[in-house]
Amino acid sequence: MNTKYIRRFISIIIILVSILACDLPGTVAPQPVSSDPNTFSTIVAGTANAAAAQTALAATSTPLPSPTETTAPTSTATPAPRVSTEGTSLQKQSDGSYLFTDYQGGYSVVAPSDWLVVRINEQEYINAWALPEASDPKIQNFLTRFQKLDPKVYRLMGADTNPEHLKGSFLTNLSISWDRNSALTLQQEIDHARADIPKTILNAKVTYADVGLTSTKIPMGIAELSWNSKDTSGQPLNIYRKMVFFKVRSGTLVMTLSTTQNLKSAVITTFDLMTDQIKMLP
Repeated sequence: MNTKYIRRFISIIIILVSILACDLPGTVAPQPVSSDPNTFSTIVAGTANAAAAQTALAATSTPLPSPTETTAPTSTATPAPRVSTEGTSLQKQSDGSYLFTDYQGGYSVVAPSDWLVVRINEQEYINAWALPEASDPKIQNFLTRFQKLDPKVYRLMGADTNPEHLKGSFLTNLSISWDRNSALTLQQEIDHARADIPKTILNAKVTYADVGLTSTKIPMGIAELSWNSKDTSGQPLNIYRKMVFFKVRSGTLVMTLSTTQNLKSAVITTFDLMTDQIKMLP
């Protein structure tokens, strides 16, 4: 396994979620899409006009393929989830939460009901532009910037839409990314994260890094970091990030939460529950 590639993957994850979380209207021009899917310009490429992007997606979208296995219909049966061409499904549950299943990666997680969770360019992404929350510039920035990301890598993105949490300039967000080529152990992943984070983000400090188990005994690696920054108006931001690593069917899965120290206590329990309840498919 190419160690340089692994370090680049971790660095891209670290940088990307910071860019998605900050409202930077008018400061970032559309970037050309490189032919190399691993380059940073390819990963963060987006469109300048969110409304135009929505129209284009709606015009070109096609029905998602049905899963290969279906249950015989009954009067009380729950409709089978529609599986995307990337092998994922996102299904709203009776309690309002969302069950995200990645059949290629071999896992499933439950996303909170009060978050906007979307897969790249899938139907829920198109629908998100019509939601009341989409009137917030931070949500528009979030949706626009990850539109051109590689869905083979970025499996699910989420934004905290709690009105109280949207008052600041930083958008609390989560991401699920998959490096299907990684052959590193969880300890090696954590070691790379510990070494690369201070090089990737100015003044970033790794406050915790270790390997442990979920409540169902699934091995996981955890890295927590924080750093001081400023928003576009010059106001100080104290950023907190938690990255949880899992070995899945192939490679490594990284679930990342990015928020501010002020909001950490309000959102960390939800994220910890989400990571702790991950299930590995047979």
